Amino acid sequence: MHAIRQYAFGPAENLLYEKAEDPHPGPGQVRIAVAAAGVHMVDTLLRQGIQRGPMPPPEPPATPGREVAGTVEALGDGVDDTWLGRRVVAHLGATPAHPGYAELTVADASSLHPLPDGLPADQAVAMIGTGRTALGIVEVAAPTAEDVVLVTAAAGGLGTLFVQEARHPAP
Repeated sequence: MHAIRQYAFGPAENLLYEKAEDPHPGPGQVRIAVAAAGVHMVDTLLRQGIQRGPMPPPEPPATPGREVAGTVEALGDGVDDTWLGRRVVAHLGATPAHPGYAELTVADASSLHPLPDGLPADQAVAMIGTGRTALGIVEVAAPTAEDVVLVTAAAGGLGTLFVQEARHPAP
C-alpha cells in the first residue's frame, strides 16, 4: 500500500507519497480500504507542528489523518462479521496511532458508522468531524426560523454548515 508520510513539520510540500506496510487490525478493530480522508484546519496546524487544543502534533515520522471513509476489508478478533465489506466512515481518534492519509488504515469497530447507499465517501468524511461539531453547536443554540443568525466566518466547514442550518432549520 501507499501512504502520505511526514518527516518534518512545515508546509504541505513536506508530505511524501511512499510505500508503507499494510496495517493489521488488532482485537476489536477493522482494516478499512480508504476511499476518502478528511483534511481539516487542525490537520494543517498539526502538520506545521502547531498545537491547538488538547491534541499535540505527532512525532515525525508520521502519517497524518484522523477521519476516513471507505470499505471494511479485514476484521480483528471479536469484531462482528457483518462489518466485512460494508462502507463506513470513522473518526480515528485524537492520536495519530491509526493514520488516515493512506490506502489502508485501522479503526476501532466501536468508531464505525455505516454509510447509506448513495452517500459519497467524501461527503461522509466531511461530516464525521466538522458535521458532528456543527450539530452539537446547533443543538445547544437551537435556532428557529424566526431567529436572526450571524455567521462571522461562513467560508470554512463549520460556517458553511451553520449558514445551511440557519437558512433551513431542522424541524
